Amino acid sequence: MEHEKMIGWKLFLHSVSMVQRNVPQLLRIFLVPALIGLAIAYLAIGGLLGDVGLQARGFDGDMFFSVLWRIVGLWLVIGVICAWTAVSWHRYVLLEEHPQGWIPAFRAKEALWYFLRLLQLVVIGSVVYGVAMFVGIALISGMGMVGLAFLLVIAALIAVFMYRLVLILPAAALGKPIGVSESLELTTGAFGTLFILALCLLGLQLLSELILYLLIDAVLISTILQLIFSVGLAVLNISALTTLYGYYVEKRPI
Repeated sequence: MEHEKMIGWKLFLHSVSMVQRNVPQLLRIFLVPALIGLAIAYLAIGGLLGDVGLQARGFDGDMFFSVLWRIVGLWLVIGVICAWTAVSWHRYVLLEEHPQGWIPAFRAKEALWYFLRLLQLVVIGSVVYGVAMFVGIALISGMGMVGLAFLLVIAALIAVFMYRLVLILPAAALGKPIGVSESLELTTGAFGTLFILALCLLGLQLLSELILYLLIDAVLISTILQLIFSVGLAVLNISALTTLYGYYVEKRPI
């Protein structure tokens, strides 16, 4: 277990180092797509607010579907942008495909596979967490704080289980797709390692939220920091996936 803890910590440090060492390439891959996503989100939210305002004066089926399609469309666009940038980052790190200019190459086939794999993980996670929530409510109702403790343990086990599946994402980015069962097989015996890695990433997330909470009265500063933290943590998580693929699939040293 001690060995697994050290590997988990090393994987986390490697992921952080990957971001720190590649800031120029990171900006070339993520900056323009992120700005495009922000612009589309701004326009979509503006349209949603307009639709909601109209609904307040008279709701009908057309308004409902208009709002629904805007929401679905926004999430699809965000998903495509995430797939676009994540594929470019995975390929840069693992295949040394350097970005050319400020707009990363859009690899339609790999991005589509990545997007579909991402949806697959979302569906699996939703089902597993939905069942866990149902069980958790029953535990808390019947056992109180002891049930809550069991629920937290179950949530941790599920988080590690989901981490065992994420190898399918970088694999899709490289055009070498693997299935969920193969990802599970490759990460057999990695519970402690993945638990420590997930704990480190969660700790950074909580630290960023604490900083934003302490600066809640400084609206401009907190808004800027929130954007920086959100993008930084997203890139770090993608880098963690890249590190996991390199370690468990390509057997790279860390």
